[in-house]
Amino acid sequence: MIIDNILILAFIAALCSLDITAFGQFMISRPIFCAPLFGWLMGDITSGLWVGMVVEMVWINAIPMGAAVPIDIASIAILGTYWTAKFFPGMQSAAVWGIVLAVPLAYFFKEIDVFGRNFNIKIMKWAEKGVAAGKESRIDAGIFIGLALFFLRFLAFYLFAMFVGGLIYQDIFLQLSASILIGLKKAWYLLPVFGFGAMIYNFRHVGLAFFKGKNG
Repeated sequence: MIIDNILILAFIAALCSLDITAFGQFMISRPIFCAPLFGWLMGDITSGLWVGMVVEMVWINAIPMGAAVPIDIASIAILGTYWTAKFFPGMQSAAVWGIVLAVPLAYFFKEIDVFGRNFNIKIMKWAEKGVAAGKESRIDAGIFIGLALFFLRFLAFYLFAMFVGGLIYQDIFLQLSASILIGLKKAWYLLPVFGFGAMIYNFRHVGLAFFKGKNG
């Protein structure tokens, strides 16, 4: 299956991003799922699997909990895979460059998410006033409006990032020197090692029952 329509792909990306905090929690926003999904949709499953694996391992502890809003790793995985499959399918150095360029956009996505959460507070207060006035239907309306605004923000972000970011991604990559391209290709093999190390470091304080004694 090969889908090249940016609107359809941005729509799917926005749906995946809703799973982070807004709706579902089905884990489809995790890089290990969404990156291979986009790789499959665009005919470059190898790049998708690699990007998803690396991003998942490096940022495996980036989990939104309570009021904490971490860097959005789903956007790194999705954009890195999309740009690679769109412009340089199967090219290892291009996949690494995709992750590099997607990281700053993930921080921008985080700010959009923070803005959306703050705006949802206004919706919540609007719903509370309605309930106090006997208009309980505002609860359902508030949930729907908040969810719809989340989706529209994510859709606008991905449309912008896929199109404008794609132009920047392609233009810069074509101007990289041979030495930098060689370095990026080497990173293809080194990043999984780094990711594995990062994963072990992130879980260094987690106790595993398997390694504990009977009285531990």
